[in-house]
Amino acid sequence: MSGSGASGGLGFQHRAAAWLAVRALAETNAALPWALPAAVTLDLLRCEQNQPIDDILVGTSAGGFIYCQSKRSLSVSAEQDSEFDSVFDQFVRQFIACRDRVSAGRSWARPADPARDRFVLIVGPTATAPVRIHLAAVLERMRGLAQGQPLADSAVNEEERRVLDAVLGCTRRAWQTAAGTAPTDDEIRQVLSPAWVTVLDLDDGGAAELEAKTLLRTGVLARPTDADAAWTSLVSLCQDLATNKSGRDRRQLQSRLTDATIGVLAARSYRDDLDRLKAYSATTVQLLADLSRVRVGAAEAKIRRPALDELRRLSLQDSILVCGESGAGKSGALHGLADGLIQGGGDVVFLAVDRLAAESMGNLRQELNLTRDLADVLANWPGTEPGFLVVDALDAARGSVAARTLLDLIALVRQIGGRWRVVASIRKFDLRYSDGFQALFAGMPSPTFSDPEFAAVRHVNIPVLSDEEIAQIAGQAPALGDLIARAPDDLRQLLRIPFNLRLAADLLTAGVGVPELTPIRTQLQLLDRYWRARIVRADGQADAREAVLRAASKQMVETRQLRAERALVGDATNSAALTDLLSSQVLIEWQPSPGGAPERGLLAYPHNVLFDYACSRLILPQTPDQLVQRLSAEPDLVLVIRPSLTMLLQRLWSNDRNRFWEVAFKLVSITALPEVGKLIAPTVVSGMATDVSDLDPLYEALASAENQRKESAQQILRHIVGALLPGAS
Repeated sequence: MSGSGASGGLGFQHRAAAWLAVRALAETNAALPWALPAAVTLDLLRCEQNQPIDDILVGTSAGGFIYCQSKRSLSVSAEQDSEFDSVFDQFVRQFIACRDRVSAGRSWARPADPARDRFVLIVGPTATAPVRIHLAAVLERMRGLAQGQPLADSAVNEEERRVLDAVLGCTRRAWQTAAGTAPTDDEIRQVLSPAWVTVLDLDDGGAAELEAKTLLRTGVLARPTDADAAWTSLVSLCQDLATNKSGRDRRQLQSRLTDATIGVLAARSYRDDLDRLKAYSATTVQLLADLSRVRVGAAEAKIRRPALDELRRLSLQDSILVCGESGAGKSGALHGLADGLIQGGGDVVFLAVDRLAAESMGNLRQELNLTRDLADVLANWPGTEPGFLVVDALDAARGSVAARTLLDLIALVRQIGGRWRVVASIRKFDLRYSDGFQALFAGMPSPTFSDPEFAAVRHVNIPVLSDEEIAQIAGQAPALGDLIARAPDDLRQLLRIPFNLRLAADLLTAGVGVPELTPIRTQLQLLDRYWRARIVRADGQADAREAVLRAASKQMVETRQLRAERALVGDATNSAALTDLLSSQVLIEWQPSPGGAPERGLLAYPHNVLFDYACSRLILPQTPDQLVQRLSAEPDLVLVIRPSLTMLLQRLWSNDRNRFWEVAFKLVSITALPEVGKLIAPTVVSGMATDVSDLDPLYEALASAENQRKESAQQILRHIVGALLPGAS
């Protein structure tokens, strides 16, 4: 250990390593010595490594390595085994080791590159002038020698010539010992071209220590008054690293300080990305504010939900899923969580999946306008309090590619660990058949708001509105309160779902009277009534409006994205119909970035359920044979419009039970259809059957002599049992 002994001192070595650690933390805020390019930063620090130059090893952003030898005091001596001789012995052996020993597991085991790598002698102010001044000058001049120029030209006065003679003597002796031959002048030049001398006064109150603390105050710490504590912590860390022969990267150095309750700023190169993420998230939360309230004309109702309080409590402890039936208020809960955290100064990234394509990590980076991948930015976002990645509507990822990207993102963030929590919402159906998400969020659910089906998944189940919650509406939105008060039991149960409540409020705002709404019993009937009020109407333009919606929905299905190009939807012949749909907010103009203006050239639905419903009416074939033919030709289509197929089958169940069973038997017989598609009809049966006679067609098929029909019936029965008793199928 070259830093030990009377002339070195462990304290000096640890302080030298801490000085380098500060420069790693300061990143581009700190100018580097040794003529490294301005953009290069120190990214990795290791102490007491199994290298010839063993005191300190520093990795740079350019893939280079700084091998550091620390000597608090040193004088020039050509004597063998002197401290000065040991410096050049280590330089020579390091050069030869890099040249000759290539190790697949060690990135620094490669030939030394004078453009990227450095051999640095760090000395204190008590080192003699020949070391601090003349040795530094000789090495500087040697780096500038032309090919074939004599080594003697590295010295220009008597003091330098004495130092050069000692350097050459020590270097030749070390080369002879290590390589078994005398070195050529070119080999000596190669050994010494990466060599530098750095003088650091690291004593208490010394110039280098004061400089390090200034860097901490101005470019590293959230509270400048923590500079003394931060310096002490880093010196202690470097002592531990030397003892354990280990290292830390910049993020781990930041964690050392935050673990000591010393707040740090993000590294300079990450701050722009952090600012963009903060702005993006704050604006996205603002844009989704309507999900946390219900409007009826000028009146507005906000419901205080105990499930949100539970979500806040559990999310502070660890990552968690938010699940529930479609429209139960998952997005509203996530909005409430994120808004409260942001208002409280918390670190929050909010992603609304229906606003992202997320075809790859790179694509997601571009959509968020980041220079680095999101997981990398989060890993380098320092803080002492929990940070939250909130992902709304995982089920809105309408293609397997987007779903895979989001699954990978969540897995990466979970691997980061530390302070980051993932809070994500997903429909129960999608969670039920996603082993990936269940595994990522394995754990104990909420003790008060959970679904027994997911007993091994850490989650909060957002229930339908309770009596106490729905009672809050009357005083805030009297018209909606009147509808609830006069609603029969079936409609009242329907209005316990926040999405349905907003639909009803929208119909009241559109002038539909309470008597027209009270006969409604199902969400499908409510959507039918919405469609009649907003699209069909009585002006003779229903076909034009539906044509626009059909074109938009078709494009969304084909591109697997919940947006459509206006130029491919609207033209001069349907301009009035498109304007009408935008005016009534059946369609909206896409907003690609929360902080920007709506993009006129892109169209979207204001809620995924409206897209699902439109596809069930306008995209899916309405006859059994045509439907089966379409799904047989495009079996992966079911992954995109599974909720739409559910709505279509629900309508068939209510209106034409025989056609429903005909479709059900044919769907399970489509070999290429994903298993999730074969589950839809049995799930509809399990949710809508009210009498044993509803299953008569299934009983008949089970007794059929036709093998194909009998096998289809058996498969449907298994899925029905599985839907009623999760885990039994």
